[in-house]
Amino acid sequence: MIIPFLMLQADALNKAMATFKKNQPIGDAIGPMIVGKLMLEHDKHDIAVDTVYAESDISGRKAILVTAKGPAGTVGQPGNAVQELINKENPSLLIMIDAALKLEGEKTGEVAEGIGAAIGGIGVDKFKIEEAATNSNLPVYAIVVKQSLVEAISLMTKEIAESVDTVHNIINRIIEERTNPDDKIIIVGVGNTIGVIQ
Repeated sequence: MIIPFLMLQADALNKAMATFKKNQPIGDAIGPMIVGKLMLEHDKHDIAVDTVYAESDISGRKAILVTAKGPAGTVGQPGNAVQELINKENPSLLIMIDAALKLEGEKTGEVAEGIGAAIGGIGVDKFKIEEAATNSNLPVYAIVVKQSLVEAISLMTKEIAESVDTVHNIINRIIEERTNPDDKIIIVGVGNTIGVIQ
């Protein structure tokens, strides 16, 4: 019964090797790509292992943009980075962007909004982020781009890449609705930065 699913995963991993060899973006790189686009032409600073941040202005608010350091294939240490920035900057909002597993029947590249830390993995980074946010009474918003497990580790599809502008519009709306001018906001792009620059 499970052999078809195992074969699907094996095929995806096999195809992913070629993508990583050529240093091309994968579906999971959508978070870093969205935040990386906002970081272009801004000074980047190291904040944790393989993790950088930059400062920008969005709708009159100071935006602190965080993502793993590309174009190498790494996810960095977003937990340590966000924890440090929350303690140092005292922001009024945290927005996290990541890829999310879609359900059967959902369209690839669909964007969903929610509340809480949008980050997968073993849970260490999620715990650090949620602990720091809770201690600072900081609201955490999540924006996710839907994709399958195969798409997450394969060459980024057109549908996933085209979600960038949609997510930027959502970020702007959340900032304008939930913050005041001169507030500080942290925006985190979670995912593997293979083939993605900032």
